[in-house]
Amino acid sequence: MSKLPLRSIEAFVVTARTLSLAKAAVILNLTVPAVSRRIQLLERDLGTLLFQRLPRGLSLTDAGEKYFAALGPSWEIVCNATEAARVTARRRSIKVSVMPTFAANWLVPRLIRFHARHAQTEIELETSSDVVDLEARPDLDCAIRLGRGPWNGLHTQRLLAVDAYPVASPEYLANKRPLRAPTDLQNHTLIGSHHQPDFCPEWFRGAAVADSGQRNYRNFDNLQLVYEAAAAKLGIAIGLDPVVRPYLASGRLVRVGQTDVRLSRSFHLVRRLPDRTSGGALQIFRDWLFREASASGSAGPVAIS
Repeated sequence: MSKLPLRSIEAFVVTARTLSLAKAAVILNLTVPAVSRRIQLLERDLGTLLFQRLPRGLSLTDAGEKYFAALGPSWEIVCNATEAARVTARRRSIKVSVMPTFAANWLVPRLIRFHARHAQTEIELETSSDVVDLEARPDLDCAIRLGRGPWNGLHTQRLLAVDAYPVASPEYLANKRPLRAPTDLQNHTLIGSHHQPDFCPEWFRGAAVADSGQRNYRNFDNLQLVYEAAAAKLGIAIGLDPVVRPYLASGRLVRVGQTDVRLSRSFHLVRRLPDRTSGGALQIFRDWLFREASASGSAGPVAIS
């Protein structure tokens, strides 16, 4: 049996359904000439015309009608079986939406432990500073969000509480007057992210510092850039524990004072409803994630949906 021209057969089936080369090209993500070429190759292979080219669109020839009637249901079976196989294979992989700073500073350094225990399960990370709509993204299995929660239509579990405290580079502090009280921070340049503009005001409120309205701010796109800017001696940032810890461990940043404020926002694991984490790769990832959170100082999972 000669090799089946599967790409040409696919082009024929899609074109036979739409009776339009232009529509078939859109569905197949090809150009119109490419679709036409594949059909011509199939017609040459079969030794018969499958379509009549009309001034507007196409029509099937008698041979094309018979071929499509016999081939159409079989092609559906092939497509459905292929998609089912893809879904089965994907059950051993998890795609997670996560903010860049959390991915770089907390999640990625721990993944080596995940892979050591679950070598057959892959974790794919998609980073974004924006909140991704899981309902509009069926390719995403879950997301890790920083916020108050819960989010409508989603199953939400608190993963990590967030404590905030000022941080700066040792070199920056060496050239400044000693900061003896939280109010002293108002005399310095503060670094923040325009994606999360409330961290500085919330820390000042928690530290019982009245808002003088005289603060000098520098804003960056995400927390990773905020901490890099602080390490580059551009000012003082409000560090969020746990994602600022690697900077403290390396010595690039140090704490300024000892005033911790528990923020109203936390890191949460969110996923679509109904909750289908029983078994499978998502359950494996979820259980491991909360074990790591517990080991790093979190109180553990709290469902708030």
